[in-house]
Amino acid sequence: MKEKINNLELSSTIFLILFSCTIGIAPYTTIKIAGINAYIGVIIGSIIGLVPLLMFIYISNYEIDKPLYIKTKIIFGKVLGTIINIILIILYLILATTILFNTSNFIISQYLTDTPIILVTIIFALTGYHAINKGINTITKTSLIYTIIIIILFILATIGLIPEIELDNLKPILEYGINKPFIAGLTYSLILTIPISSLVTIPKSNIDNYQKTTKYIIITYLITTIMVFFMSFVTSACLGKYLLLQYQYPVYITLKRISIFGFIDRIENFLSIEWILSSFIAYTIPLCYIKDTITNKNNKIINLIIIIITIVLSINIFKNNTSFNYYLDSIYPYILLSLLIVFIIIFIFTCIKKKK
Repeated sequence: MKEKINNLELSSTIFLILFSCTIGIAPYTTIKIAGINAYIGVIIGSIIGLVPLLMFIYISNYEIDKPLYIKTKIIFGKVLGTIINIILIILYLILATTILFNTSNFIISQYLTDTPIILVTIIFALTGYHAINKGINTITKTSLIYTIIIIILFILATIGLIPEIELDNLKPILEYGINKPFIAGLTYSLILTIPISSLVTIPKSNIDNYQKTTKYIIITYLITTIMVFFMSFVTSACLGKYLLLQYQYPVYITLKRISIFGFIDRIENFLSIEWILSSFIAYTIPLCYIKDTITNKNNKIINLIIIIITIVLSINIFKNNTSFNYYLDSIYPYILLSLLIVFIIIFIFTCIKKKK
């Protein structure tokens, strides 16, 4: 009998997917739009993000013994359901490719500056290949271990950064009004919550004591958003208005200010392990959805083909860091918005189906 996923493991996986956006994508985008008031955008985005989160929960509560790719066929019929599944596969493939390049780019820019990005991309992707071969149950159990490590590292980072906070760096507050923080919040809510949708593919009947799953998910979301807000607030307070705009990974740069006992420095490389671990889970979960949609069997050849596609896309679409930053500014939010629109359609027709 297949071992069930418990709520703590599922919550850990959700936590890592949420936390992974802080490696660079969410801070870069919100800071680009709202500047020093990016942390206000995080507050707004966290509140708005509850709406798609509750929508995903509602969809997962429909036909709890079936994965999402089966639910779409029940709701829309075989032909239209298959078309929606194909659209979701394409969008999740782009999502996974984005996470793959972002993580690889972070590693070579901060650690392995003389290493070709293609090498790091292949190693990271092949590690993901091993994970999806093991399946979603193994990934969620691994997530629980990762979450414990990340929380410990987060506490260490918090202790080290509190003395570095300078509240004067947060001025001027809302110098140009609330419009930019609000737009940043809308974008942030997409970046934060949309990747969680790939977990809807897990049939709720595969979760032990699934009656409490909704409560676990909401609590996890609230805890994670508080942590992300704190990171955003501290980053703005440490770097200030002008330095904040200079870096692609401002949170990592902030960690460089940490000094333990006055003589232990350069621990940011150790603390930033939390981003790599969370990004690994965020990369593998969409791939699990894709391979389950294509075939409900664990076909290692198909898994390898999926991994190779993400590697090829990552190398060919994002020629350099400049093109990737342009993509984050101009294209990626619309990819996430497209995913949201698909799920809104699924949600609406799920409501109609349940009423009937």
